[in-house]
Amino acid sequence: MSRMVLLNSSPLQYLHQLGLIDILKQLFGNICVPAEVQEELSRGIEEGIDLPRLQRIGFINVLELKETILGQLVRDLGKGETAVILYGLENPGSLIVLDDLLARRVARGLGVHLTGTAGLLISAKMKGILETVKPHLDELEHLGFRLAREHRSIILKKAGEDEA
Repeated sequence: MSRMVLLNSSPLQYLHQLGLIDILKQLFGNICVPAEVQEELSRGIEEGIDLPRLQRIGFINVLELKETILGQLVRDLGKGETAVILYGLENPGSLIVLDDLLARRVARGLGVHLTGTAGLLISAKMKGILETVKPHLDELEHLGFRLAREHRSIILKKAGEDEA
């Protein structure tokens, strides 16, 4: 059985806007998205934001709503981030995909295996799905993805690329 891969809104948004949502299928086969994340995406679509319509993507499974007391304890995270982390805790060995710094800190503190949008790009390059990461990082930054210069350098180094 392959491990469960759970995504939050941000990686879905950015991969969709980059035209790279299909790398998820190539990397993992099927992925899971909590209903809370689907709700966030639906609200964004209603507001006119270019976001993926999950019901049109055959390899994405939407999981039921997660209403737990633990979810109420982490007040600084969104419902989607909280649900992704909770599903990750309930499914040892799963991989969660988050970009938000606080959510990543909480997940790491709880021992959940995680990556982010940039990590997905690196994995896609390492598996031969993408030729380069740098142009996608450039476009991510253009789309509003916040990335510190030192993190950008680390990502490019992991991808075996130079800044130039």
